[in-house]
Amino acid sequence: MVEIIPRKAVELPLWLKILFYILIALLLAAVLSYFILGHFQKKSLTALQNLEEEILKEKTPQKIALEKEILSYQKKINDFTLILDHHLLSSKFFNFLEKTSHPRIWFSQINLSPGEALAIVSGRAETFPVLGQQLQILKKEALIKSATLSKISLGEKGEIEFTLTLSFDPKFFK
Repeated sequence: MVEIIPRKAVELPLWLKILFYILIALLLAAVLSYFILGHFQKKSLTALQNLEEEILKEKTPQKIALEKEILSYQKKINDFTLILDHHLLSSKFFNFLEKTSHPRIWFSQINLSPGEALAIVSGRAETFPVLGQQLQILKKEALIKSATLSKISLGEKGEIEFTLTLSFDPKFFK
């Protein structure tokens, strides 16, 4: 159906008009920023190329040789630092064992694995209470994750022979 009487167009609210103009301004700002940043990027790339050319002009054969020598020393120092960072100090275990050993315990064999932070210690104790005290001393230490008594037997003279498995915090040997 065709209407003969013209109707007045619906007028948009003020906030919608303002939003339209703000979005148009943002679109123009984005397009303008794209071209401005492209210009600055080209300008900085040419400046960088010019500086690299100047650096190459200033290098003499002596400076290049000296630079290579310095870089080789730097590589050696970095290799040495890497070795030192991964070096494990097993001597820390002996200081620890000396500090935490019961006076009536004798250790006869030590199997130390610093990479695994593990020590298997065999020894003798005068009595069971002495061995129990030694276990309590070791379990109170913060550096030990676990202390397990894996083998126990009576020796020829009535002493207690045992094997302890000590699991340490991995940072202990570093």
